Amino acid sequence: MTLAVNILRRLITVNYTFIISKVILFAIVILGLNNCLAQDLYVDNDSYLYARDVVLFVNDDIRLETTTSNIYMRGNAQLMQNTDIKNSDAGELSIYQNQTTGIYEYNFWCSPVGVSIDGTTNANVDFDGTSIHDPADHTDLTNVTSSAYAYTNSYNGNATQLSQRWIYTLISAGGYNGWVYQSSTGNIASGYGFTLKGSPNVNNVLDLRGRPNNGDISIDCTFTGVDLDPLSGSTTQVETLTGNPYPSALDLKLFLTDGFDGTTSLTGTNNRNILSGEIFFWEQVPVGSHNLQDYQGGYSVYNVGDPLDLSDNGSYATAPFENYNLDGSVNGATAGNTQDFTANNARRYAAIGQGFIVSSLDNGGAASGGTAVFNNAMRLYLAEDSTTGGNGSVFAKTQSKNKTEEHIKPQVIAMSHNGIDYQQIINNPITIPEIRIHTKVDNTFYRESVIAFRDGTPNNNTYNRFFDGRNYEGGLTRDAYLLSEGKELVIKSINYSEDTKIPMGLKANKDNTSFEITVHNLRAIPETVSIYVHDKLNDTYTDIRNATFSVVLEEGIYNERFEISFSNESTLNIEAIDISDFKVFENFKRHHLEIINPKRKEINTVKLYDVSGKLVLQQNITSTKRKNIISTRSLSSGIYLVSLKLSDNQTLNKKVVISGN
Repeated sequence: MTLAVNILRRLITVNYTFIISKVILFAIVILGLNNCLAQDLYVDNDSYLYARDVVLFVNDDIRLETTTSNIYMRGNAQLMQNTDIKNSDAGELSIYQNQTTGIYEYNFWCSPVGVSIDGTTNANVDFDGTSIHDPADHTDLTNVTSSAYAYTNSYNGNATQLSQRWIYTLISAGGYNGWVYQSSTGNIASGYGFTLKGSPNVNNVLDLRGRPNNGDISIDCTFTGVDLDPLSGSTTQVETLTGNPYPSALDLKLFLTDGFDGTTSLTGTNNRNILSGEIFFWEQVPVGSHNLQDYQGGYSVYNVGDPLDLSDNGSYATAPFENYNLDGSVNGATAGNTQDFTANNARRYAAIGQGFIVSSLDNGGAASGGTAVFNNAMRLYLAEDSTTGGNGSVFAKTQSKNKTEEHIKPQVIAMSHNGIDYQQIINNPITIPEIRIHTKVDNTFYRESVIAFRDGTPNNNTYNRFFDGRNYEGGLTRDAYLLSEGKELVIKSINYSEDTKIPMGLKANKDNTSFEITVHNLRAIPETVSIYVHDKLNDTYTDIRNATFSVVLEEGIYNERFEISFSNESTLNIEAIDISDFKVFENFKRHHLEIINPKRKEINTVKLYDVSGKLVLQQNITSTKRKNIISTRSLSSGIYLVSLKLSDNQTLNKKVVISGN
């Protein structure tokens, strides 16, 4: 098909039906973003709409009249719709998404389209393998020609065929045995995800073609109170493979919390009382084998953070890579690289086609869960940027290039009709202080544990749904995790206090299992915050901010012995020294700090921090003098924290006012 060079250069009014006959959209500029708005969208026989790097907004429904009525979305183009009126007829929307380039690795998918069928009006329709096409030239964004992928029964896909052996769904499943084989001809209802392995093509791109999904889309995630798979999985919850069902980005925070502000729901849904509060993403290392026991993969975890604060993007914990037994259970783990999307909005925004797992609300073994609902209020326009340091919606391929070295991110365009100012949230994000602890387990893999400082955390000593993220791989025979009310966590939010203790569990599957625990990364954590592993059996405190705690354990589960502490209480056995034993003030005339030490205690180090927690001055003095003087001439006026470290490792803090020059 040859594209007409007919460029629409005006904004389509929302008061009229938009009738298309071979129209190209890429030159309508509003606030830096190309836009096209329409009340209804009707694409006639032998007609098309080509949209490149635009957001196409349709208030009501889209009617693709015949099999030759098409919409081609290219580049960063996305489709947004307002009302719940479903789309209709036999034409197709075409939109690209990259798949993994390995024939051995899974992607979790959720299709934005269903198979277009003439005669079915105003309904989302099921998806099957016929909707997956192979573009004639995916590098040419003006190309609109593609052919439906053929499928092979072989385990390996090839350059022209995908393997249908690996297409599975997971719906209200109690464990590994809940995976259901679909093949390329299975009907997958809108909103449900599926697994698919890739082809050997470099930079392989799938062209997803069919009727675009719109409006309310329901999925089942119901735990009946009976453990359906006692040999694997949770005994009190079920899981469903779902994903982003729309041809636009999806706000996962709204999906899980409904935008509930304590009184009303922004989305009008009730998912917060159906689902557990986390999203689980599958990550896998290329291994060159289809054998289950050779797989090296795991689940990363997204949780929403403070559910009442829409500017809080949430937290993200990376996946450990485990090996699997033939029955699908975990038999251990092995070394492997994983990607940290914390800098990319904590992976809050799911790109087109991204699949993920959700679990039902844990009701202590009683029936829970039910029907969760996606709707248009959760949709937004946000271009895909699947790099770990990027700023967009994320679709996970095998590995994406890291952009964390780019410290200054360009401003991105984001919009929705749900009333949320995504421009502000995404371009001026709030920073949640986070500690990332890595535990090296038996020299084979790293388990990441995230401690997030959130002022709105209800109680540091309880499990707080949404604030805390559960460990999806509870079946690991050797592992490390945080604990709260008996739940294994990979993310724990706290309202920071030096007195807070966070229990940490270690699990060893054999004698002489080694564990090495250290702080891997800090995000906006002041230097005054100390981080220790407290071994309660030996009553030792190890500073893991500056060193590594190492221990070798016999086979067993250790849920009572270790904890993360922000203070070294072994100093309580030393003579108690209080900041009141010192006088710390600025001599305004002489522009220096005076530290009066009447008890002549030995001071080793003096540090000054500004209100943001930045270290601005440090002096190693090792002094027992009654009076110590430190110049403040280089400092600006303001409030500072003076931190005195004594020879017995006690740290004393006091706020002072500095006048500046």
